[in-house]
Amino acid sequence: MTVWQRYGPLVKAVARRTGCDSEEARDVVQRVALVALEKLESLREPRKLAPWLAGIARFQSLEMIRQRRPASMLEEGTAVSDPRYDDEMIRAEDLARLRQAFSRLEARCQRLLNRLMLKEPPDSYKDVARDEDLSATSIGPIRRRCMKRLGKLIEKLSRSDG
Repeated sequence: MTVWQRYGPLVKAVARRTGCDSEEARDVVQRVALVALEKLESLREPRKLAPWLAGIARFQSLEMIRQRRPASMLEEGTAVSDPRYDDEMIRAEDLARLRQAFSRLEARCQRLLNRLMLKEPPDSYKDVARDEDLSATSIGPIRRRCMKRLGKLIEKLSRSDG
């Protein structure tokens, strides 16, 4: 997973939360990528990459809004002081970590979890068992083991981030 696959959603979420529309948010992601590459040496602690990128995104978002909208439309300080910002940032990081962990699961676990937990509506144990050539009573225990593996992968990724 590249840095932008992982942190792009975070940067976009910051831009949207700051008040950018979807087109502006895409532009902000590109601006943040350029600024981050130019200023990478100023990042003293690599584990603080996400907050650093979020700060750049917030600044670039405000600049984007100032450039594209008349000053009378801006409400000073409202977008940046939104208390939901931190929650959004945490959610974006957690989602990126979950996606990365899920991609590291073995194929059978990915298929099973996708069909039982991510698909709407989820497939029945009976259908999954038939397609995987398993007994229906084995699906629950296999699902629990897959979830346990996923949890361990997420925990491992969390430790390596911090």
